[in-house]
Amino acid sequence: MAIEKQILYWHARGAPLLEVDVCALVQQYINHDVEASRSAAARAVFKDGRPGRQWMRGFLKRHLKIGKATSRSMDAVRAAATNPENQARMMALLKLLREEKKVSAANVFNADECGIKAKDLLGSRKKRRLVASGSSGARVVVPNVSQGADFLTLLPVIAADGSQLPPTFIVKGTPGNPKRRRRIGQGDGAWEFLNELAPPDAPFLYRTPAGMDGDTWTEWCVFMAERVFSKLRPDEAKILIIDGCRAHIGYEALAALARVNVEVFIVAANTTHATQQLDVTLFQPLKYEVREELARETTEMDIVNNKQATLGIFDLVKRVSRAYEKTFTSSLIRVAFKETGVEPWDPSKLEKHTAMSDSSKRTRKRKHTLARLTTRMAPTVAKQRHSLQWERGTLRTTQAVFLDKDNRKWLAKQQAEREAADKRKQDGKRQRAHATANRKEEAVKTAAERQQRLLLAQEKKAAGAAAIEVRRAAAESKRAATRAAKEAMQKVTDERRQTARPAGRGQGFSGLAAAARTAAAIAATAAGTHPVARLASAAASAAGAQT
Repeated sequence: MAIEKQILYWHARGAPLLEVDVCALVQQYINHDVEASRSAAARAVFKDGRPGRQWMRGFLKRHLKIGKATSRSMDAVRAAATNPENQARMMALLKLLREEKKVSAANVFNADECGIKAKDLLGSRKKRRLVASGSSGARVVVPNVSQGADFLTLLPVIAADGSQLPPTFIVKGTPGNPKRRRRIGQGDGAWEFLNELAPPDAPFLYRTPAGMDGDTWTEWCVFMAERVFSKLRPDEAKILIIDGCRAHIGYEALAALARVNVEVFIVAANTTHATQQLDVTLFQPLKYEVREELARETTEMDIVNNKQATLGIFDLVKRVSRAYEKTFTSSLIRVAFKETGVEPWDPSKLEKHTAMSDSSKRTRKRKHTLARLTTRMAPTVAKQRHSLQWERGTLRTTQAVFLDKDNRKWLAKQQAEREAADKRKQDGKRQRAHATANRKEEAVKTAAERQQRLLLAQEKKAAGAAAIEVRRAAAESKRAATRAAKEAMQKVTDERRQTARPAGRGQGFSGLAAAARTAAAIAATAAGTHPVARLASAAASAAGAQT
């Protein structure tokens, strides 16, 4: 009995023991903690005092409270969230709500999203298959997956009486453009639409990527309120159980549901593996059936002989719909609500999911069953049902929340304040961006003006250099003309001197005249219209006339 108690204790702590652990502890007990005679007797039965498999089988047969199960990992935050107080608060609030609103089992609903990744499901079919003798493994060929069929979100809605509402498909696409394709072997006017492959009346939402966000959730809530809940027992109160995802907490969506007498109940964060019906019972077999349906689709494609075979969105929706019809049966839906203690109301159903905390640093309290703890906490929960908190831009859901009229008013106020704060933040960002853009524009303008000034300075400098070259060329021309004039005058003078020597009368005058004409020609040729040249030419002409 002591061994049984310890096994159950460590299971409740989230650290279940292995068979080898129990056998080792029994061996230590036999060898060290009992008297010599009993130890010798036990060692005569067990080798070295360690029991074996046969003893363990007998132990499990004698103690029916102990069983064997495959271990699964759990996050620390989930273990902390499923403490007894948190679970008891949620069950007490749910009972209070149902009694206050007089909600029947047929009006208790649960909705949640289930993401389906075709590639992951196609590649996870790990089963032992029949193959040729000597084969090292079973090769399974999978088709290509089209871009529009890589991900799909299914949003089912189930009721506690075993009924269900049409599921919603969220697929990749553009809103307002339903997907269609031509029917094989028929004319151009024969179209097949995507919703024809889904369960009857199943709505389709188009979004890229094909997941859930706040706008899509609001659109779904408005659609369900106007098309479904408004016609489904409109005079009776209803409860919709959902998780506390940030996308689910929006006043517009909650108000749309409230107008058709649907109250929203949010389970505590990180407890959906124990408290949300779809997660507990239905989603795992659904994915198993989807995997099997995709395997059948792959077999029918004959991929080996058709390399271009591709799994499209029409194929995926068809197979998911078939898996949904197989999984979501009335009996299994009722089991989901029973296992979570909702219908019939039974907090003890959550005992197996409740994590037990044990610490020597705090005073130990008397242990209560979860049902007794729920009853004791009911008055406190009734007083604190409106003590909501806003954290990180959304509703704090560490505990279960019932969004009745008063809580919706509080949520609307908080959401308006958040939107105003976001608007101020966005306005501040826009102002800072505008100021930054103005500074950049001013900097660009200043740089352009500086560049313009540099260009003008360079042009002025180039013009000055050109003017200097012109003046330099003019001065050089002037000097050349002056030299030419001087040389002409010198030549005329030389010729005069030569002609002044004694000679014949006629010969002297004719020679002097010829010299004068020659000087005038040289001067005119060398200097052109320069003033000095003109003076030299005039002097030569005068000399010729005088001669």
